[in-house]
Amino acid sequence: MKSKLLSLLTITILLTSCGTVKTIKLMKSGSVNKEEFKVKVPFEYRMGLIVLKVNISGTDYDFVLDTGAPNIISVDLAKKLGINSSVKQDVGDSQGSSSDLGFAKVDNIAIGGIEFLNTGAVIADLKESKEVGCLKIDGFIGSNLMRKAIWKFDYKNQIITITNSKGALNITKPTYKIPFYTELTGTPLVDIKLDNTIVKNVCIDLGSNGDIDISLSKDKKLNDLIKNTPSDSKAVSFGSSSSGLYGVGSADSIYHIAVSNISFGDIVIDKSVVDIKHNSSSTIGTRFFKKYDVIIDWFNKEMLLIKNKEYNNKSLSTYGFSYNNRDGKLFINQIFIHSDAHYKGLKVGDRVIEIDDVNYETILPEQWCDIVEHGLIKSNKSISIKVERDNRELSFTLEETVLIAD
Repeated sequence: MKSKLLSLLTITILLTSCGTVKTIKLMKSGSVNKEEFKVKVPFEYRMGLIVLKVNISGTDYDFVLDTGAPNIISVDLAKKLGINSSVKQDVGDSQGSSSDLGFAKVDNIAIGGIEFLNTGAVIADLKESKEVGCLKIDGFIGSNLMRKAIWKFDYKNQIITITNSKGALNITKPTYKIPFYTELTGTPLVDIKLDNTIVKNVCIDLGSNGDIDISLSKDKKLNDLIKNTPSDSKAVSFGSSSSGLYGVGSADSIYHIAVSNISFGDIVIDKSVVDIKHNSSSTIGTRFFKKYDVIIDWFNKEMLLIKNKEYNNKSLSTYGFSYNNRDGKLFINQIFIHSDAHYKGLKVGDRVIEIDDVNYETILPEQWCDIVEHGLIKSNKSISIKVERDNRELSFTLEETVLIAD
């Protein structure tokens, strides 16, 4: 069982300070060193996200590609490169937390030999979140740089094509077209229809390893959608389920709804489970997009999707809990209502001591990263779990529960 701890890495620039004009200028700046270009760049997966090599000042670094954010460079890399912030701005992450961060101009970022010149970047401590720290990266390539080109993502073969011309991609297969609009950083946004409810400003977020996650604050009509969904097509959990730039989000009620019909652009999905939360961003993540070859054309503000596999997220099965790491200890941070864990009395805040005879009293950083990458439970059988609560040890045997059937 994997916890969706890296499902939302979206960040938002909150334009509320006297540095707003400088910040806007930085986010809109940038150019490419060639008028015509087409390069292919390999990438690797880390925790379901795209990691590629970026060259700055003659040295290669590992960056996550994230359409849900602007460029970000780590504090350590900025210090090494002698890059100082020229302005500070309030920056919010996907979980609703915010902080003043520095913004700077990076003279040259080369990807596959293509040089992106004078683009803006946020300078952030990428170790503040344990989950982001597990990625072992030096920064993020964001939409403010990416919008200077057309990008094709071949998830199967792990190849990115970067070009100035859609014609250079030689598209011969049928495509699904999704028009989008952008915010200041160039992040692509779409309107998505959940049954009869239209949700605006949903982020196309390749920096998310999730499916479709919707913020309840986007449209109060979502309350009607939740209320009117039959009981066998919805589930509820309570706790914190994902992590942003500043760490794991606060506790919240999360509604897992099997929506009968979802559509955006030419895409139509019959029945899919959507997570609806209060304190989060609305995103469509890589678990959806990995079923397609994806082309993002900022010049014409459209995505083209070429189907490779059928997207299927119609059911929800769980042992009933998820977990997080607090100071090297493993804690239960989310419980699914009506799951076996709920009925047998597992609670948010319980400290995990042991699962299936594996001791978790102390979690080393590398052990936590392996858990985030590969999940905590490796089998589909019943599991035994031992926890500590109020200085008492409690033991449970849990069966996987089908909360929403296919």
